[in-house]
Amino acid sequence: MGRQEPSGPYLAAVRRAFDFARQAGGGARGARPAHFLVGIAEGDGPAAAALWPADGRSLRAIVTDMGVAGSSPAGYLHMQAQQGATSLAAARGEPPGVEHLLLALLDQGTPEVLEALSRARLDPAAVRVATLAALGAPADLPPIALGPTTPAGTLDRPALPVADLNQRAWVVLCWRQEHLPIGTLRRRSDTWALRQLERTAVMRIADQLVLDDDQRYSLLHHHDEAVGERVARARPELGGPQQRPDRPYPGRDARAWSMRRRRYRWLRVTTGWGVWVGNRRTAAANRWFWLRAARAYRGAPQP
Repeated sequence: MGRQEPSGPYLAAVRRAFDFARQAGGGARGARPAHFLVGIAEGDGPAAAALWPADGRSLRAIVTDMGVAGSSPAGYLHMQAQQGATSLAAARGEPPGVEHLLLALLDQGTPEVLEALSRARLDPAAVRVATLAALGAPADLPPIALGPTTPAGTLDRPALPVADLNQRAWVVLCWRQEHLPIGTLRRRSDTWALRQLERTAVMRIADQLVLDDDQRYSLLHHHDEAVGERVARARPELGGPQQRPDRPYPGRDARAWSMRRRRYRWLRVTTGWGVWVGNRRTAAANRWFWLRAARAYRGAPQP
């Protein structure tokens, strides 16, 4: 049976989790697994009843006292838990509910969730048995098989520490950091071309060493930061790479532009030409910069 849409209580629990994260000062993107635990506990039904603290305190107060709101975002963890919940529900032919989400959080077993349960004097095993009973599932159901998290260094998952990076790759990248063609930077678009050149080098080195995604994107994160810092110190007048604004006309001008586009519908035929030409102009400029910068990388070590 295919996947079904999440139930109303499931969506309400997720909404409460994001609201709690926002109110706690972490912003909507700062939601963590402990916030989702609170989102479930503040609802109705068996899952919420299983999370009622033994000492009468609310889980919201407990998680607030833990200082989770001040921690770094961990969206990749609650995304993994939600994927596990939806997979379990699909396997059972049920719409995802709060019980599936609670099981996923328990089986994920992040330190913050376990600490919150411990402070609430709740036994995770007992909470799991009660949740399984609410689903009509056997008490000895094996732990949910959670999918992999996003690679280190992507989304809001921290990159691996420099000490844990592949040293063969990092030595080569450090050499490149010391030999950046700073003297060839003439305009802000050159800084973007340099960053693209270095990112391509990271991917090539990762391919040569057959590194996993955690290493690949962690190397990319640390090397990109180092390159940006060196360029900013050496050529502060260039600033960062030139960015195109999200909208060409703010406020009323944006509405007027939209009305003109609707009036002259035939202009849509040529709408993509500017993007097509701009992309190829940027690619040509990047290649020209890379040719000018090639001399700086002579004698580069191989991984």
